[in-house]
Amino acid sequence: MDQTLTTGVITTPTLQRAFGEVDLLIEKGRLRRCFQSGSAKIFLPKTYSPSKEAVLVNTAGGLAEGDTFTSRLQASGQTDLTVTSQAAERVYGATGNSAAHLNVDITISNGASLHWLPQETILFDRGRLARNLTVQMDQSSSLLASEITVFGRKAMNETVKCGFLSDQWRIYCEDRLIHAEAVWLDGPIAEKLADCATAADMSCLATILWVAEGVEQHARSTRAYFDTTPTVHAAISAWDGKLVIRCLADAAKEIKAALSGCLYLLRGFDVPRVWNV
Repeated sequence: MDQTLTTGVITTPTLQRAFGEVDLLIEKGRLRRCFQSGSAKIFLPKTYSPSKEAVLVNTAGGLAEGDTFTSRLQASGQTDLTVTSQAAERVYGATGNSAAHLNVDITISNGASLHWLPQETILFDRGRLARNLTVQMDQSSSLLASEITVFGRKAMNETVKCGFLSDQWRIYCEDRLIHAEAVWLDGPIAEKLADCATAADMSCLATILWVAEGVEQHARSTRAYFDTTPTVHAAISAWDGKLVIRCLADAAKEIKAALSGCLYLLRGFDVPRVWNV
């Protein structure tokens, strides 16, 4: 018999949550460890680029409140590794105050290079996301990281009036913090993005961070490149072995195309093929 009928108490059903974990180690160009569980999968497609590729897949079809996904990625010993996602990640509207959690832990050592290039994350109205990127690297290694965040799809007339986004980056070299990013948007997101000090009423934000010896020399060519992208606004800074690029646009297609060209300029070869599917 229905418990509600016998007791007179109406209970809120427990919502199903998605969990996933991947753990990847590429050492001296060879696969040493590949673990996956839950709704997180990882594929290693054959490519003809100078970098090995790993593609992360969320079989849950998106992120809802309470979901938790963790990726541990390690490159060591003269390895060039690019990690991306199969498709844009979607963060659906929440009914409560819980957030979806995305945790990425990267370790780069012994002359390895890792490019963290996921496709865009789309935040829907009332979506709640806590995203954390932590990198441990040594002086001989390099990191190229990019993230695109889209607040609603303009082509679908979507607006993110309210929601929550915490996006935290912590980059360590030889156990010393060398770079930190902290984005915190809570409540009336549309109002905050409309301010000229945040996004000037644009709905797409992107950051590229390149940490390697001598990357400052690429600042001039990067600025010249973004002079040719009138619908994508960019600011470039370079200092102490770091190149930081911040972009704003009003359409996901435009900012993704601009970043594809910029990453080609920096890497010397194309972005992963799944970016163009």
